[in-house]
Amino acid sequence: MRYFFLILSFLPFVSKGQESTLDIGIVGGTTFYIGDLSSSISDFSFKDLGYTGGIFIRNNFNRHLGIRFGLQYSHITADELNRSVPIPRALNFFNNLKQANLMGEWRILNIYLANDNIIISPFFAAGGTVQLSNPYFRDITYGNVPLRLLGTEGQGIPGYPDYYKPYQFSLPVGAGISVSLNEKIKFTAEIIGNRVFGDYIDDVSSAPVIFNDLLANPKGSSLALNAYISNPTLYPNPSQTPYSRGGPAVDWYYLVQFSLSYRIKSGGTSKFGGSRGLPCPTFR
Repeated sequence: MRYFFLILSFLPFVSKGQESTLDIGIVGGTTFYIGDLSSSISDFSFKDLGYTGGIFIRNNFNRHLGIRFGLQYSHITADELNRSVPIPRALNFFNNLKQANLMGEWRILNIYLANDNIIISPFFAAGGTVQLSNPYFRDITYGNVPLRLLGTEGQGIPGYPDYYKPYQFSLPVGAGISVSLNEKIKFTAEIIGNRVFGDYIDDVSSAPVIFNDLLANPKGSSLALNAYISNPTLYPNPSQTPYSRGGPAVDWYYLVQFSLSYRIKSGGTSKFGGSRGLPCPTFR
């Protein structure tokens, strides 16, 4: 949180001398995930909807270009039992992502209505996100089991990769529409797709695993949870046949969100200072 206020105090100096504006706001909405446990939009289940919320600051350089920095919390989830799969393994996950994102905005055009008192602006957005990721497995008996250090794909066992990092980077890109209700208040609706660079936001990848290696190196409170969660259909029977829990799918998660912002710094020329009594919308 302190980094948000540090940037909040810094941005006015960046924009000093320009006809820029500064907004602060809140954002919230829903999330859905596409990856190894839900490989396409057609596999999507409404039972796997998550949620997101956060705060942001936006610096508008002019009426078309801006940049925003935000801190956000996003809950993403998926469960194989919520969709039809060839071999149901009862794999599932949820992840409470703590995110810091920096995104540029390009407002394609601005449509002025109601004597310039309302501005409608469709826009594109893109940037970068750093997130703290720690996936969990949801089980009726054992509750919510943290997965990163459990080693469901042999992590930490000699001959297997090391544990994956808790920090991951993603590339957010999307589009939306904003409505400036007056000189201070703006409402925005947008959809942002995050392409994750890394294959473990869901703890599932295409890496080969031998079940016997997990049984021989048990981790968990009361049984070899690393083996049980890795492949519940095999547990507890030994197997020397390599298998992969996932495939070539690239992990994505999407934010369908709405925001409300308030202008704390106005530029040299108001966007709302146009002619009065215009009979038709104007485009700028």
